[in-house]
Amino acid sequence: MQKKSTKSTSNLKIKKNAKVFDYSPTQELFDENLIRNAIWECLVNNDSNGVMDVLDAYIEAISNKEVLCKKMDLSRSTFYNSLKEKNPTLKTLAKLVSAVHAKL
Repeated sequence: MQKKSTKSTSNLKIKKNAKVFDYSPTQELFDENLIRNAIWECLVNNDSNGVMDVLDAYIEAISNKEVLCKKMDLSRSTFYNSLKEKNPTLKTLAKLVSAVHAKL
């Protein structure tokens, strides 16, 4: 069981001249170069699960999965199993990447 923190975050003070800006990690997922580099790094490191995690996060950020399934002409069960089991066939993976790219 996790213990409660004794520190209160309500006492947080920010300097008046501090450069504070809004940050959305989801916004970075729209950067196709970032996604491409992340997938390549996963492949270089023999991390097939990482490839699927990156694709899943990217798809979640940019698209409605149901619409994407129709565009790919792929059953929803195959689509979701590909992401869940993280072991799609190369043909399914190619369809997935192609459909996501066409969405842009």
